[in-house]
Amino acid sequence: MLLNHFPILGSLFALCLLLYGIIIKSNSVIKAALLAMIVSSLFAIPTYLSGEDAEHVVDPVIGINDAALEEHEDASEFAFWGILMSGAIALGTLVGSRKSRPVPKTLLWVNVVMMIWVFSMMARTGLLGGQIRHTEIEVASPSSPGIGNHED
Repeated sequence: MLLNHFPILGSLFALCLLLYGIIIKSNSVIKAALLAMIVSSLFAIPTYLSGEDAEHVVDPVIGINDAALEEHEDASEFAFWGILMSGAIALGTLVGSRKSRPVPKTLLWVNVVMMIWVFSMMARTGLLGGQIRHTEIEVASPSSPGIGNHED
């Protein structure tokens, strides 16, 4: 489960690095950000593939939220395909802008949008994963028991 954090933090790092590279207009920083996104998408492969085994390990544990487990599983599949798409776009952008040629602005912004989308999916998937065992991080609604119903 330690591997789970790499795609989340890696996609955030790649996004921040890409935005920094755009701001300072550094082609080498932009290319490093694209490479970071590719690496993050590669880390997502073993992370995703280990999910089924992890489910079998945590499933018999008392206190596991089965609904959160299923929701996490659904979100992880969507996020997995999203990060692979973003990694492929980053790879295409990197290959298409070889050597000292600057990356076309249109492709830069496509990558920014993809990385924002991917990070939001990865963060949501991570939050849902945390809710499987850590019920204290569940998003509470006003109708939830104990929320706003303080009777002394």
